[in-house]
Amino acid sequence: MLNKKAIAAFAAGATLLSGFAFAAPAMADCPAPAPYHNDAKRVADAAYNAYHDAQVVLDGMTVSPKPAEPLAVIRVYINTTPDPATGLIALAHGAESAPHSVYVKAKAYVEAYNANVTSQKAYNDQNTKVENLKAEWIKAKDILEHCAKPDPTEHDIKMGLINEVRLAKMNLDNADNEFAIAKKNLMDAHKAAVAAQAEYNKRKADFDAAERAYQLFLASGVNDSATQTRLYDTMKRAGAHVTRTLAAWVTAKNNYDDALKKALKAEAIYNKALALYKAAYNKAVAGGVDPSLLPHVVTSDPLDPKLKSIPGMNEAYASAMNSKFGKEVKANTQKGKDTKASAQQNNNANGAAAGA
Repeated sequence: MLNKKAIAAFAAGATLLSGFAFAAPAMADCPAPAPYHNDAKRVADAAYNAYHDAQVVLDGMTVSPKPAEPLAVIRVYINTTPDPATGLIALAHGAESAPHSVYVKAKAYVEAYNANVTSQKAYNDQNTKVENLKAEWIKAKDILEHCAKPDPTEHDIKMGLINEVRLAKMNLDNADNEFAIAKKNLMDAHKAAVAAQAEYNKRKADFDAAERAYQLFLASGVNDSATQTRLYDTMKRAGAHVTRTLAAWVTAKNNYDDALKKALKAEAIYNKALALYKAAYNKAVAGGVDPSLLPHVVTSDPLDPKLKSIPGMNEAYASAMNSKFGKEVKANTQKGKDTKASAQQNNNANGAAAGA
């Protein structure tokens, strides 16, 4: 057990520590990340100047004295109920008919009263502004004294600039990679769309020839069922190939349109990343960084203008889709969508039943 002297010493020590705790200043509410000393000082100086200027304005302001209460004979001609919005009063209705001396005194009271209200409000508003600016200055001063970190050295600044260029280079490399993939996909899609259109044109020409041969045979009046059947079957097979190749062309054109959209987007992203890299590079050089310490890049070629369009395709495609074969392709496409949607609904229903 502790003896009385030990207990007394312990209590004295606790009291001393308690005193230190109460005497310790409150820690600043530091922002993250902490500002550099020069930046914090600039903010604190600006805050002080704003506070000081507002205080000077306040010190120069005066409040008009509130007038003494008017006599009853004068008060009759004054609407003494202040306006809820402005706090001002006004002469009562019909005050102009009062005796001249009474009217003059009533008008003077209203003006003096309103001058007091207006000047007091202006003073109060300015005083509130001063208090707010003072609080901002104290906060900025607190951050300067307790939170600010040492200003970066020249080496730190240059390393920061180098890292900015490195990051910009990394982002540019990523954008370049995506752009390269998009260009390759566009090239393949362009080639496929051109080939699909050519295949469709060939099959359409074959169908036109087969249809013409069949129609000429019918017009000839020759009674040869075997030849008629052969020509009819040839025309139908040719028509089936037209439908098939048109459907393939639809797919190829959609793929091309999608690839072009993605390639243009990738090119825009690449160009933006390149501009940011150049800006970071120039900023670093202007900041005194040795260019040999900066990562360099080899710029990529832009999209080939020839890949951005296929001459005449849109017109030919629209014409093909308006033909009877186009209508058949649209119907088949819609039928496929409906079948897929129905299958999905069945799967969802089966899943719900299994869950139940």
